[in-house]
Amino acid sequence: MSKVKKISIALIAIILCVVGLLAGGIIYTVVPTRGEKIDKYSNPQKALLVIDIQEDYTGTAAKPPFPFRDSEKLIAVVNKIIAEAPRKNIVIVYIKQEFAGFWGTIFSRVFAKGTAIKGNPGAEIDKRISLSSDHIFSKPKGDAFANPELGSFLIKNQVNDLYLVGLDAEYCVYATAQGALNRGYTVNIITDSVLWDGHILQTDEKRDKLIEKYKKSGIILKSSGEFLPGNP
Repeated sequence: MSKVKKISIALIAIILCVVGLLAGGIIYTVVPTRGEKIDKYSNPQKALLVIDIQEDYTGTAAKPPFPFRDSEKLIAVVNKIIAEAPRKNIVIVYIKQEFAGFWGTIFSRVFAKGTAIKGNPGAEIDKRISLSSDHIFSKPKGDAFANPELGSFLIKNQVNDLYLVGLDAEYCVYATAQGALNRGYTVNIITDSVLWDGHILQTDEKRDKLIEKYKKSGIILKSSGEFLPGNP
């Protein structure tokens, strides 16, 4: 076998290996996790998960194609929900995407526009978001339950009812909802405080299909008007 042919085979093998690793990374990132079913608590609690509202995605200094359109409107609604949550005895939890390590950084640069790399300012929670607790958990993939510390925290606090807001309805919010359902949580998504495809959920064909997918999964859909004062 000639030297040129050997080099060509080696290059093809390297390319296939890289492609395989990246494909595996994509699957790892988007597939919801599974975990042990939660107990039926005698006095079940509730938690609000504020997902991925970070400087790289919604911040005023975010680089194109960010910040998402309507992010200011989103943050205003989310802050109202955060302010109301303690009055409803709902624990507030903040989730942020953080790509870490060699492959995490590569994945971010190839598939996520170089965003949310651990240690970078852009990975921090958007400074306009009200921080009402120090319950902050990072996640390496779409499903927040990929960080086992989140599950441990919710179990410790006997939470079985979750409210989800943030980014975005088609990917990370949906993956987290699925991860929660897989563990037995009741999942509520506050529709007008979730971004989908760069926009706050709006009535169109794609939105309707996504809403239908939520409903079939057993996810409860509520508007912020149903959550804010005067409603249970």
